[in-house]
Amino acid sequence: MTTDAPRIKAGPVTTAAVIGCGKRSTTKEGWAIGHSHGWGLQQAIPGLQLYAVDPNPENLAAFGERFGLPPERLFASTTALYAALTPDLVSICTWPALHCPQVLEAARAGVRGIVCEKPMALDGNEIQEMLAACAKAGSLLAVAHQRAYDGEFITAKELLDAGVLGRELVLEARVGDNWDMLSWSVHWMDMASWLFSADATSVLAGVAHTGQRRYQHAVEDASVVFAEFPDQRQALFVTGPALVGGTMFAVRGTEGMMHVQGDGVHLWTKAGYREIPKAKVELPGFAGLVRDLADALATGNPSAGRCDAHRTSKATLLAFAAQESARTMTRITLPTHIAYPPMEIAERGTQTAGLGRVVVVADPHHIDPQTRRAGHDGLIEAIHALHPSALHVVMANERELTAADLADADLVVIYHTQTTSSPATREALSAWVHAGKPLAVVHCGIGAYPDWPEFRAWIGHYWVWGNEPTPQKSGHPHEPCTIEVVNPQWPVPWTSAWLPQDEVYIHLGQASEVRMLAVAKLGAAAHPVAWQSVQHPNVAVWAPGHRADMWRLPALRTGLAATIALVSRAV
Repeated sequence: MTTDAPRIKAGPVTTAAVIGCGKRSTTKEGWAIGHSHGWGLQQAIPGLQLYAVDPNPENLAAFGERFGLPPERLFASTTALYAALTPDLVSICTWPALHCPQVLEAARAGVRGIVCEKPMALDGNEIQEMLAACAKAGSLLAVAHQRAYDGEFITAKELLDAGVLGRELVLEARVGDNWDMLSWSVHWMDMASWLFSADATSVLAGVAHTGQRRYQHAVEDASVVFAEFPDQRQALFVTGPALVGGTMFAVRGTEGMMHVQGDGVHLWTKAGYREIPKAKVELPGFAGLVRDLADALATGNPSAGRCDAHRTSKATLLAFAAQESARTMTRITLPTHIAYPPMEIAERGTQTAGLGRVVVVADPHHIDPQTRRAGHDGLIEAIHALHPSALHVVMANERELTAADLADADLVVIYHTQTTSSPATREALSAWVHAGKPLAVVHCGIGAYPDWPEFRAWIGHYWVWGNEPTPQKSGHPHEPCTIEVVNPQWPVPWTSAWLPQDEVYIHLGQASEVRMLAVAKLGAAAHPVAWQSVQHPNVAVWAPGHRADMWRLPALRTGLAATIALVSRAV
């Protein structure tokens, strides 16, 4: 708190409001955490006058019925609540995007104590704004990391503080059931800081991310987070996969190991195995948090207790740093300020604007014997990652392309090596290209339809099939190469990029004039790798991408995005 901040106004807590009652569902997004807060408030503060806010009439009525609240204590909005009264305490149980504005609103309204559900906010700037607003208003802010009030963790901390496990502690905490860092792991990140009595100094993380969203923000499917703490202490947080052996929380050190479970602590040391019952506490969990906060408000104490936001906000900041570590593939030194949501950047930062329905023409080119994935499988994943859209795939080895396939399409991408073209395919693609609509040809698409001269004229450079009677047959070695941009109008965010072993076309025929965009360097030689048709600027080629796994590389995806952007602009 700043030195010029108002003092906490001391006095008992007699009124409290739950903001966001929820709908009493067992699903992840429907879980009514507001009911847990209501129960904890009533348990911690006898005689409390409880109020509730929820814009959904059914949710509001169900909450009122459960807690016996008359209609005059139920409000459809926070505006209506604060117009009627200023509660001593509010619990904010809404979805994360509302946490910051509702904390700021409560502080402006003069609420003395504020409990905010986790994650505290969706970026570092929001957290700083929340802390500053509460300090200015003299409001105590706590984050709902209430497990520090549970008896088993109190026992664990006592044992760790006593040095029972020795030095070089390693904490391992897991969450299964497809949860994510911001929704669940932040609890364990906060617990690690509390047990170690220190904040993390660095973080290194990896995530699996397929565009999943929860509570209206981007989340990862699974994660592994490695954090370092002072005094050679470490923590490993695993989120997503099923639990192994049913153990969620363990700590080991030079002198032994403990499992923290609901009944207490299971301890292994050189002296043998012991089961230590959890500490007896009058009010565990959220009720204990509320009692701590209410006591601080009653005495004017400037700390909200174990869950004071100045300490517990570090857990959400650690989660942001872990997401950024995974996104950038770097170790991040803490503290750091991440003023944006890393998973939103990962999900939406490279989308190709203006696309709707994408038609991909492909065949099972280069099937990996281990994964059974073909090259076009990686391409389709890349298109989804660049721009989640309606995707229509035509397998050219199974049927022809028709005009019906292209109805309402916004982009056509060709990735296949069919040697013949049907009349229907020719008619559909001819109408598409001559209408000036965007066509991106990738990798082996430059070898498609050798029986169709017009197609070769559209793409300019083409793969000369080995069985064609040409003076110099096609060559396409599989080697690492460096791609160098030769035309700044191709909107990639780099000037050169190294690619691991991939198919490089070193002998191409030419059917029309092209505008070269990038070349692949093999030794001293340079070979076309990206180009745009001069006569049909709505047609461009991006030639790497032989194997499915290649399409996971940033250079492949940004090159694809740049090619799509170029032909789309030409429309």
